Amino acid sequence: MKPSRKTAERRTKNNPLLLGDPGVGKTAIVEGLAKKIMEGKVPEFLLDKKIMALDLGLVVAGTMYRGEFEGRLKQILDELKTHPEIILFIDEVHTIVGTGAAPGSLDLANIIKPALAKGLVRCIGATTQEEYKKSIESDAALERRFQVVQVVEPTPEETEAVLKGIKANYEKFHGVTITNEAIEAAVSLSERYLPDKFLPDKAIDLVDEAASHVRTSYLPQGNSKKIREFDARLKQLQQAKELAVQEENFPLANAHKEEEARVKHELENLKKNRKTGEEKIGTISRPEIAQVVSQITGVPITELLAEEKTKLMALEEKLSSRIVGQAEAIKAVTRAIRRGRLGLGNPNRPLGSFLFLGPSGVGKTELAKAIAEIVLEDPQALVRLDMSEFSEGFNISKLIGAPAGYVGYKDSNKLTDVVRRKQSAIVLFDEVEKAHPDIFNLLLQVLDEGHLTDASGKQVNFKNTLIIMTSNLGLKELTQQAKLGFTAEVDKAQSNWANEWQETKDQLMGEVKKFFRPEFLNRLDGVIIFNPLKESDLAEIVKLQVTELNNRFQAQKLDLTIRLGRGVVGAIAKLTFSPQEGARGIKRYLTDKVEDPITARLLQSKIKPPANLTLSVKNGQVILK
Repeated sequence: MKPSRKTAERRTKNNPLLLGDPGVGKTAIVEGLAKKIMEGKVPEFLLDKKIMALDLGLVVAGTMYRGEFEGRLKQILDELKTHPEIILFIDEVHTIVGTGAAPGSLDLANIIKPALAKGLVRCIGATTQEEYKKSIESDAALERRFQVVQVVEPTPEETEAVLKGIKANYEKFHGVTITNEAIEAAVSLSERYLPDKFLPDKAIDLVDEAASHVRTSYLPQGNSKKIREFDARLKQLQQAKELAVQEENFPLANAHKEEEARVKHELENLKKNRKTGEEKIGTISRPEIAQVVSQITGVPITELLAEEKTKLMALEEKLSSRIVGQAEAIKAVTRAIRRGRLGLGNPNRPLGSFLFLGPSGVGKTELAKAIAEIVLEDPQALVRLDMSEFSEGFNISKLIGAPAGYVGYKDSNKLTDVVRRKQSAIVLFDEVEKAHPDIFNLLLQVLDEGHLTDASGKQVNFKNTLIIMTSNLGLKELTQQAKLGFTAEVDKAQSNWANEWQETKDQLMGEVKKFFRPEFLNRLDGVIIFNPLKESDLAEIVKLQVTELNNRFQAQKLDLTIRLGRGVVGAIAKLTFSPQEGARGIKRYLTDKVEDPITARLLQSKIKPPANLTLSVKNGQVILK
């Protein structure tokens, strides 16, 4: 506010232009200055001043013919010239460029320039940096009429002070109590989860939204309920009084009038009590603010509150029930998620970033899906990108958008637009080694700083995302180890296989270090090599797949249950094993041998639910009966 006052006191160029990001308080500064003038808490030269806002919409409205707009504006300027105590405030001042322009006529900016240059009119403008650069900075003659005053975003401490100052207004409007804990939560959570907006506006929005939510979910009781009842009673008495007068029953009308006066008196007392704060609808504290943040960002509410501790403790067990044979990978990912959720990780980086290596079909992608469903409680939170589509340098526009002037500039892209809408997400870069080297330069910014700048210059927050990259580097060696790992359990040669597997992992890490640059690998939280699946792992996956199939039957209201006979699990595991496919063969086998026969029998009415079907082994083949 002080720079604005100093600029207004100058002899020339005394037209301050407040320049700042949306929501930092530009308009509030002008309103605060007007309040200070009214209270007399300003320097002497401002004591007699009045600040009046110009509504450009009303100035332009209805001006159909040439000269009408100019005539209105001339009247305004003449009024300002005869009343030098008036300071004109133009919010979104960039809109004066082009306003009222028609063929053969001037726009508002060109009409007002001479008056500003001569000092006949004093003006305060407010706009954002982008609009200033686009509309005003390009017009040097208009730019020199204003003196730019930068309005910076307030610090969290300053924002808390602002919220405490306006807290009473929101308490009175919503009829709630706003605690200091709620104010602190609004500032801290908005800083963490709403990085694309600015303080104090985003913190104020959270408080207002939380209070509104409490107010809309409030059921009238106490004074509020009585007020509704007395309002209804008052209307009944007024109608009854009018009817009695029409029927010339004046004694009855007089009785209604006396009762009406009594009800009015009671109603006024009830409303007065509510206004003075004797009755509060509810209290706003941290949980209410957290719930609003959850609704805005899509981050699960349990992520923001203490009850998530129990959920995090059981996370490893839940993931292990979905992903078989990958304890090391699950443990590493779980540790990263716990650190991030409890705020112990680096706040300026993603929750975690991992490179998954391993044979095909061992659970790399499935682990990412499981995290989305179990941790984020949303299967759609998985953003999957096939990096074979980004093998050329120009494909980078598919991730962050095309530069201005290029085809597809305003089209949606596959990464930044998706993450902007869903801040809490699992971003999966599948087969990352197939991407162009320029893509890795882009990923460095995400891994190191937790944000990515798109083609339009806007920053997209990745601090609430989990970055997972998969790679098929060393696939030949891994496939060979998958064969050995499956047979090792049968031949009881686990120790030899374990030693060979460790050598293979060391060899694979050497290939990884040759392919990826050190600055890329150093920014990752971990490089995880998935184990080849053993026979016992495949057997467990068979059970999981059959359970999933039974669940699908129940979801479709089909009263069918598949039971597993003796030896059938091991038989399916052996029949479907393939080093190139991992566990993918199991799903295909069950489709061919179970789902398709059941479908045919249902269509032929050979199966009538409820029914129990059994998978058994006969002559080395799995049959359904």
